[in-house]
Amino acid sequence: MLQKNLDVTLIKVPAHADDHLNNHVDALAKAAHFDSQLSSCLPLELMAPCILQFNSLPVDINIRKFIRDIFDAKSLLTLAVLPRFNSYFSTSDIDWACAKFCLNNNKQFASHRNGRSEFCGFRIKLLLDMLPTLTTLQRRKPHLYDPSWLCPQCNSFPETLDHLWTCPYILPEFSPLNTFKTLLLALRTNYLDKFLSTSSLIPLPDSFVAEFMALDCWNCDPPSFSCLRLARGLIPISLTKFLGNYFSSLTIWSILNTPLHDFHFDLYVQIWLCRSVFFHHWESAQGITKKMKSSALGPSSILCPSTNIPLDSSTPSLATASLDSWVSWVSSSIIRGGSWISHLDFWRRLTVQPLLRISFW
Repeated sequence: MLQKNLDVTLIKVPAHADDHLNNHVDALAKAAHFDSQLSSCLPLELMAPCILQFNSLPVDINIRKFIRDIFDAKSLLTLAVLPRFNSYFSTSDIDWACAKFCLNNNKQFASHRNGRSEFCGFRIKLLLDMLPTLTTLQRRKPHLYDPSWLCPQCNSFPETLDHLWTCPYILPEFSPLNTFKTLLLALRTNYLDKFLSTSSLIPLPDSFVAEFMALDCWNCDPPSFSCLRLARGLIPISLTKFLGNYFSSLTIWSILNTPLHDFHFDLYVQIWLCRSVFFHHWESAQGITKKMKSSALGPSSILCPSTNIPLDSSTPSLATASLDSWVSWVSSSIIRGGSWISHLDFWRRLTVQPLLRISFW
């Protein structure tokens, strides 16, 4: 456009509007399926090159799908470079394409029946490290949540996202750590059975089972970094690279998809929901009300803070996500989500009230 000093105006033509130029373009497009040499008898106003190229290569696939893939890749790259993903580990350790497939390809993920909509929010928040753990709340509202407070369940460590799965708890036999180990080992067994029963590109060696079980992502005592990333839905590249020696990418993704969804649902039900009910009553014990949490007022209007804690600029936060429009949209959708514990009275009466009688401070 700059070299030829062109002034281009884009006009959207409604379908079946009987526009003569649009009809002519449709006729040329249909003719291109049968004849690669288009007619040379074209009006002068239509004599313009229209073969799309990408990196000097002609695009010979569906243009709509090609453009959609480009924007999907752009959004995925924008997500991958967020500080919440690259502050603690290298983004090259994650198979982002597989992680995206597992997050978007499960039909149950889009279901809004039987509380599945809240589970959808849980999976997205888990991936983005936006679950309202105590450390997250301490950054968002330091005037309500004292920065010195530790995990309400064990009172030993800060309640970060990774601590959710490694918390020793006040009752060791009911600790999230033991539950997490059980669920992760069940996931490993499920994956192993599925791959052993699937046709591979080459015969599986006798060492396949031992090598698969020795991958770092299954090391859960204590959980390794690769294991904790898998819990977030970030597929380790070491896992897919090992499986890629024997299976196609599509086969690997399809097998990893559903069991990972079920694993996250078990984490949601067996760890997160129970923790949320407990945390709700712990907040009440600290005098933190729903009105105080929903208030946009500063600390001077609610409490008299003992210290003024600045936010750590190196810590991932919602402010980081707002730099990108796509991530900002996802973030705003998450923030507008419903209550996590409004429907959990049954869980509260069944599990929480007896535990509140135990002194653990």
